[in-house]
Amino acid sequence: MLNDFNKISMRKSSFNEDKQVKKIAENDRKIKDFGPGKYQLSKTDISYIIYGACFLASGGGGSIGLALLFMDKMINNADVMYYVNPDNLDANKNIAFVAGLGSPDKVFEGFGQTASLNAFLEMNNYLTQSGKEPLSYLIPVEMGAINALIPFIISARKGVSVINGDPCGRAMPELSMTLFNINKLPLNPVILTSDTDESGHYQKIIVQVENADDAENQARRFAKSHNSTAGLACYPMQGADLNCSILSDKNWAKFNQWTVGFAWNLGRNMIESGNYNEFLEFLNGFSLTSHKLFEGIITNKEEREISGFDAGKITVTNGDETFFIYYKNESLLAWDVTRKCYVAMGPDSINFLAGKDAQPFSNADINSDPEKNPQNIALGTEVGIIGLCAYEKLQNTVLVNLFLSNIQEILAAFPEDQVPVPDNYIPLPDLMSHYNG
Repeated sequence: MLNDFNKISMRKSSFNEDKQVKKIAENDRKIKDFGPGKYQLSKTDISYIIYGACFLASGGGGSIGLALLFMDKMINNADVMYYVNPDNLDANKNIAFVAGLGSPDKVFEGFGQTASLNAFLEMNNYLTQSGKEPLSYLIPVEMGAINALIPFIISARKGVSVINGDPCGRAMPELSMTLFNINKLPLNPVILTSDTDESGHYQKIIVQVENADDAENQARRFAKSHNSTAGLACYPMQGADLNCSILSDKNWAKFNQWTVGFAWNLGRNMIESGNYNEFLEFLNGFSLTSHKLFEGIITNKEEREISGFDAGKITVTNGDETFFIYYKNESLLAWDVTRKCYVAMGPDSINFLAGKDAQPFSNADINSDPEKNPQNIALGTEVGIIGLCAYEKLQNTVLVNLFLSNIQEILAAFPEDQVPVPDNYIPLPDLMSHYNG
């Protein structure tokens, strides 16, 4: 079986900025203008986005339990937040992305809650001192429970609008694995900030980095010296750099459009129906192809630290077959132990869904501390593992090679499993046709 799978040909992919990109399918119109307020969102809407973004994150993007606690602390029921669509960006208004990074355990202890807001404030200071206008738009760095939430926390406090899109479409292990980086968009300056202390002060550094890898290393070093948490702001741009109107076709390739609205729609169905099968049927109504990979019970979670990341393996079994899901923060490879074959690999997503109530969760939520995490997923939980095909823009050669490199690093941490490193990326539809054939 393994030899048969290794012979599956790689779907050729190359990056071409001038290539026409499919913009939006007819059945996806609802992800463009979502929410009852149309461009204004409530706390309930944000909870939908958290649930949907957690599902889309391929096991990463932060704990959903932590995100919900964070939302309750930082957003009030009376707050109003704003979003803007990519084809309606004002060309002269400024954009950046603001994110949080660090240890989930430390954030559960109360650290890191103001770090991202401080990064936003410092980016505004940098812009105004450079003679520019302050930020009008934020864009989520990825789809994930935490980093999809953070821009809306700032929107609630400062009134900026959050762009309905992101440069990943899922969660990524590294800053280099974004469409912003692949498109060589201007990264500098990179601003890193700590939490506000009891005296009202916080630490900051503003650096000019060589590339996204350098930014990643700088951010991790800074976080390590500040309670393992940090706020990050970078990629200062203008609306003209990302506007996706008819006159700006070249910008479509730079990021994934309408992913926030996609998350909102998925999350609303999860919360309102709480039905696993109903959600899967609902998911099938969108243009991104999904596949039910496996259903079973989580029996084990094992972690080994590699290069400052949590590398791990989730074991799921149904009695007849056993699955390993390997992750480096995000899930990057699904392996059928029984059949000895690949089932899914990044950039395609490997997503978890609880069988009893359609609750999404991340790797960080599995076997976590139930006293700290109300969304803890205990061993023995019945789950479905859902594969979601990557956006076409994520299937370019540079990103695919980064995913393969990360998969190799994870498998090296589990040599006793003797899982072969993939020679090439095999898209999910090709794997499924052989797996189910």
